[in-house]
Amino acid sequence: MTYSVAVILIALASLLVLYVVIIAYLILSNRLNNRKQKQLATFKQNDYLIVFASQSGQAENIAHQTAQQLHAVGQKVSLVDMQYLTVEQLCQAQKVLWCVSTYGEGDAPDTAQSAIKHIFRHANLDLSHQSYAILGLGDKRYTHFCRFGQVLDQYLQQHHAQALFEMVCVDHLKQADLDCWLKQLEQLSAQKLSRIAQQHDWTALILKNRTCLNRGSQGNPIYQIQLSYDNALNWSSGDILEIQCGNSLKEIQYFLAAQQQTVSENLVAILQFKDLRQLPEQGLNESFQDWILGFADLAIREYSIASIPEQKILELVVRQEKTATGLGLGSGWLTEHAVLGQMITAKIRSNPAFNLKQNHKPLILIGNGTGIAGLVAHLAQRQQHGNPQNWLIFGERQQQFDHLYKQQIELSQEQGFLPEVDYAFSRDQAEKEYVQHILQQKSEQLVNWIEAGAAIYVCGSLKGMAQEVEKTLINILGAEQLEQLKKNKRYQRDIY
Repeated sequence: MTYSVAVILIALASLLVLYVVIIAYLILSNRLNNRKQKQLATFKQNDYLIVFASQSGQAENIAHQTAQQLHAVGQKVSLVDMQYLTVEQLCQAQKVLWCVSTYGEGDAPDTAQSAIKHIFRHANLDLSHQSYAILGLGDKRYTHFCRFGQVLDQYLQQHHAQALFEMVCVDHLKQADLDCWLKQLEQLSAQKLSRIAQQHDWTALILKNRTCLNRGSQGNPIYQIQLSYDNALNWSSGDILEIQCGNSLKEIQYFLAAQQQTVSENLVAILQFKDLRQLPEQGLNESFQDWILGFADLAIREYSIASIPEQKILELVVRQEKTATGLGLGSGWLTEHAVLGQMITAKIRSNPAFNLKQNHKPLILIGNGTGIAGLVAHLAQRQQHGNPQNWLIFGERQQQFDHLYKQQIELSQEQGFLPEVDYAFSRDQAEKEYVQHILQQKSEQLVNWIEAGAAIYVCGSLKGMAQEVEKTLINILGAEQLEQLKKNKRYQRDIY
């Protein structure tokens, strides 16, 4: 074989190898592309992507129930927490159901902040292929009722998504509002769905004791409310107690007098939990008793639980709220109108966004006012599990009058479960000091605790305290690190 022939054969062999490589690459690429297209098609075949953004677990609970019910009638469903929603997921979805809450004065839940920053700032998203519906949870006592749901609705419309039906706004979990959501879904799926259930049934608690914790204070009275129970109750620190508000006997007597009715035990029992201010029209031939039986129930109020089951008592910390017509509905009922020994209708609601992770890592507890409830419950839970690395930063007005849970906190210190305690009594010096100032003063210690794996739990008022604490944390740790703490559930808040 001549040299030139050998060169030609080698060249041909090289071309053959290259050809085989190219063919193999094309086959593999085609398979990967087919697999990707198949995955995309499978995702698109899902009838609904359900996204939830929840501050206290309610929107999450409803989203899960919605998903379960649609799945039960043959619909394909994907469920995702908004904090984990990606741009790709949102853009691929054909139909999206949003279950989102609003807290405070129109604020989005903490779990929605990541999506707001990383998804909703995309100005060029094309959602013209997508249809959606929004369930917004809120409270009409606040000015910006269901504001986050409205903002989300505007965003989706601006990006050309099509609404399946008008946004459903739920006022304080009213069943009639939830039923409206269900009816709309039934029309979409052409299937009968089960009623959305509340997390727990109502139970009867007994008002055992109430004690004013801040006599002489410049602020409104704060009461420790102790409720006893006969049947076994279970809850975790961070959970919420929902109270069915009631009318005072004086209010019921006034109403009956205005209706020219004689006061009786039966009528008082019927009217105890009825709304006596917004009355339906009485039918022409409707009896008085039938009329009042149709009255709407009074609203529900929520309170952070200040104890754990091992303490054998359920405690709340309630500040009296004063309105133009008297005391606030919930605070008036618990601190004044209900008599000792009276049955209090209530139910415990799980609050996963503020429950503790059971570990031995350090814990930083920050709060003010009645937020002490959630903090002392967490401290009791930590003591129960033998976790001593706890740091409390708490703010109120005056040390002399507003040193809430002083004895319990001092006992925790003596027992070695609270090595760090800092107070900010704002009215005890000429220049007011708040909890955020303590954080700034002890920024180096804060960084050290975070590096050691500490979590931060904040409980109390949104305005002033929680907002300023977050600004200070960003100043000390940086926005990126604080965002990472949120994602890792090491920065949790129960604020109102």
